[in-house]
Amino acid sequence: MSAIRALSRDLASRSDAELRQLISARPDVVLPPVPDFSALAARASTRVSVQRALESLTAPQLLVLETVVLATDVDAATGTTAAQLKRYIANTTAKTLEPLLAHLHALALLRTGTAKGRSAYFPLDTLTEALGPYPGGLGRPITALSQQYPEYAVHVHNGVATFRAEGVRFPGLPTTDDDAATLVTGLAVCWDTIIGLAPERTGALLEKLTASPVGSAPASEAMSATPVQWLLERGLLIRLDANHVELPREVGIAARGGVIIPALPVAPPVPSLKSVRFSLRDNAAFGALAETLRLLTELLAVIHGNPVTTLRTGGVGVREIRRLADAIRADREQVVWLLELGAAARLIVLDPDSSRWVAVSDGAWHSIDRDEQWARLVRAWLDLERAPSLIGGKLPTGSQVNALSSEAIRTDAPAVRRRTLVAAASLSAEAANDGGACVLDAPALITLLAWERPRLRRRFARLVPGILAEMGHLGLLGSGALTGLGAAVAEERFDDALLSLRDALPKPLSHFMLQADLTAVAPGYLEPPVARELALLAAAEGQGPATVYRFSAQSIRNALDDGQDAASILAFLNKHSATDVPQPLRYLVEDTASRYGSLRVGPAFSYVRSDDDAALTALLADPAAAALGLVQLAPTVVTAQATPAELSGALRELGYSPALEGGAVPRPSVRAGGGAPSSSSFLPATRTNPWVLTDEDAAAQLQVLRGSARPGPASGAESEALIGLETLRTAIRTRQPVRLGFADSVGNSIRQIFVPLSVSGGRVRLIDPEKDTERVISVHRIMDVETVEGA
Repeated sequence: MSAIRALSRDLASRSDAELRQLISARPDVVLPPVPDFSALAARASTRVSVQRALESLTAPQLLVLETVVLATDVDAATGTTAAQLKRYIANTTAKTLEPLLAHLHALALLRTGTAKGRSAYFPLDTLTEALGPYPGGLGRPITALSQQYPEYAVHVHNGVATFRAEGVRFPGLPTTDDDAATLVTGLAVCWDTIIGLAPERTGALLEKLTASPVGSAPASEAMSATPVQWLLERGLLIRLDANHVELPREVGIAARGGVIIPALPVAPPVPSLKSVRFSLRDNAAFGALAETLRLLTELLAVIHGNPVTTLRTGGVGVREIRRLADAIRADREQVVWLLELGAAARLIVLDPDSSRWVAVSDGAWHSIDRDEQWARLVRAWLDLERAPSLIGGKLPTGSQVNALSSEAIRTDAPAVRRRTLVAAASLSAEAANDGGACVLDAPALITLLAWERPRLRRRFARLVPGILAEMGHLGLLGSGALTGLGAAVAEERFDDALLSLRDALPKPLSHFMLQADLTAVAPGYLEPPVARELALLAAAEGQGPATVYRFSAQSIRNALDDGQDAASILAFLNKHSATDVPQPLRYLVEDTASRYGSLRVGPAFSYVRSDDDAALTALLADPAAAALGLVQLAPTVVTAQATPAELSGALRELGYSPALEGGAVPRPSVRAGGGAPSSSSFLPATRTNPWVLTDEDAAAQLQVLRGSARPGPASGAESEALIGLETLRTAIRTRQPVRLGFADSVGNSIRQIFVPLSVSGGRVRLIDPEKDTERVISVHRIMDVETVEGA
C-alpha cells in the first residue's frame, strides 16, 4: 500500500482532539483547507511541510525520529516499537521512549500500522530526504556505497578476504558472493576482533568520525601505515574525493558500541552561570535604557535637520554613519543600531522622492513619556524582520552589509528573538540562586536553544549574540542578567513592564540652568518636549544625563528656521530656566533674530509671466488653482509649486492657453532599476504570519474531514501527484522499472517503461531500456506511474 494512503487511514482513525492537536502544531497542512483525509495525508507528507515540522522538535525527539528511520525499512514495510527501539539507544527504556514516539505520531511524522501481527510505528517516506544524507550523524550504508562506488566495492571484497586471512570468522555467510552483506554481518559480531587488528590511533580517528561521518584526509598524506589507509584498504572507510573520506553507517554503529544513539539528552542542559547583584543589574539596565532613549532622541533631531542620504545600491554608507556618530557623540555601532531601531518604530522613514531617510515630524515621539517610548521601541524590535547585528559583516560577494539595506533582512528574526527571551527566562529560573541574578552568556543560551530546536542550531549561533546585545540596550538585560522587564516581555506582560519601568525611572525634569558663558546645564533627564526644544536652540556637548548645551548664532538660526521668533525663544528660556536669562544670551537671541530674514528663500518649480494683470489676478482668485501653490512676486510674475509641465496642463484644464518659454520641457528621467529607492527596500516591521489558524478554521476543517466519508484512494490532483512522486522515489531506491504515462511535447498520451534515476527540480531523469539512452521528463507532464512487478 502507498505510504500516503496508509497515513490517510491512520489520520482517519484519530479522534477530533488528536486531529486538533495535529493541525494546531502543523497549521500549514490545512492552509488552504483540504477536502478529505487523503489530501491531508498528502499535504503532511510533502518535504517542505515535513522539514517545517522537524524544526519544532527537541533534541531527544529528533534523535528518536532519526533512530526510527535508521532502524526501519520503508520499502520492506518493517516498523518498530519502543521495546525494539531501546536496543539502538544506549541507557534508555521503553517507558522513556513511548512518550517521544507518541508525540512524533501526533505530529504525523510517524504512522501506526501492523508488522508481523503487532502494532508498530512506521516513518514517513519523505523523512529519508528531509533528514538529509547523514541521519543520527552516521554515514550511508555499506551496500548503497558499494553500488554507487565500484572502486569501494573492490575494497570491500579485499577487506573481507583480508579479515578471513587474519583469522576473523564472519558468522552466517561463509560462502556468499555478497561481500557487502558479509562485511555488515561481521561488523555486528566481530568488531572487537577487527579493531584489535588496527594500528594505533585508529580508535581516536573513529571517535571523530562517529561524531561526523565525513572528515578531511588528503590523499597525498595517506600512507599504508596510517589508520586512514588501513581502514580504506579494508572497506571500513570510503574515499569520496582527494581530500575527504566517509565512515559507512555500519562501521559507525559498531564504533559506537552497537547503538545508533550513544546518549539521549532527555533533560535540557543547565550550565553553570555566574551571578550579579540585583542592584547592579537594575542600575546597568536602567542606565542603558535611558541612554538609548536619549541618543535616539538626539539622532532624530539630527536627522530632522539633515536627512540621511542613501547609497545608490540601497542602505546607508559608512560616511553617513560617521557623520551621525560625530553629531550625537556615539560609536558607529550604536548609530547603526539606533537607525535600525528608529526605522522599525517608524520614527524615521524613507522618502521616495528624495531617496533619503527623514524623521517623522508628527511630534508623537516627543509628547509621550519615556516608559511609553520604551514600550514602542520594544514592540517594534520584537517584530523587526531584520538582524542589525549582521550589519558591517561581509556578504559572499565580498561587499559589506550596510545599515537599512535589504541584505540585513531575516524573516526568522522575530521568532528567534522570542525564543531567546523565553530561553533566557527559563535559564534564569533554573539557575537562580539567592545571591543575585544569573549572568547569561551567548554559548549557554545557544546550547539550550539548540536542545529545544536542534535543526535551527546554525540560526541561533548566528543571531543570538547580537540579540543579547540589543536586549542590553533596551534594558531587558543588565550586566548580562535578565531583568524584571525582560522577564515580563518574555511572558508578554507589557502592562506590568510599563508599571515597573514607570516606578523605577526618575521623573524627568522640566528645568535647566542657564549660565553666562552661553551654555545651559541639564542636571538630569529632561522631559521629551523640553529636551527637543532645547536641542533645537543649542548644540549638546558631552554625554550622559547631565548634559551641557551651548548656544550660538547658528543654533539660534536653526530655531528661527523652524518658525520661531525672538519672543517665543526668550519665553521658553524664561519658563524652563531655573535661573534668569543671562544678558549675553538675550543679546544673542535678539541680535540674531534682527538680522534673520534679510534674504528670503522659498520653493518654486515654475512661474507664470503675463502682461495682463487682470488675467493673473483672476488666476490667483480661482479656487481650482489653489493646489498649484501660486504666489505673486510682482504684478506680472506668479510662481507655482508645480513643475512647468504640470502647471501648463492645469492651466489648459482651467481654460487658459499658456505657452512654454524656452521650448519643450524635458520629461523627468527615470533611472535604471526603477528610479529612487522606495520604502520596499526596507520591509515593514510586522508581516502577516501565513500559517495562522483560528479556532473557527480548525472547527470548519474537522467538519469537512468528518463529512468526507471513509478514507479511500487519494482524491484531487495534489494527492495523485504526490502519490506518483512517492512511487517514483520508491522505484529509484529499489532500482525497479516503472510504467510511465505522460504527455509528449505535442500533447500525445504515451505509456512506456523506464528505469528512474532521480527526481529533482520538477524533472525526472530516466533510462529508456529500449534505446539505452537517458531521458528527462517534466513532472507536470506525468499522468500516472506504476511499478512493473517482477522486472
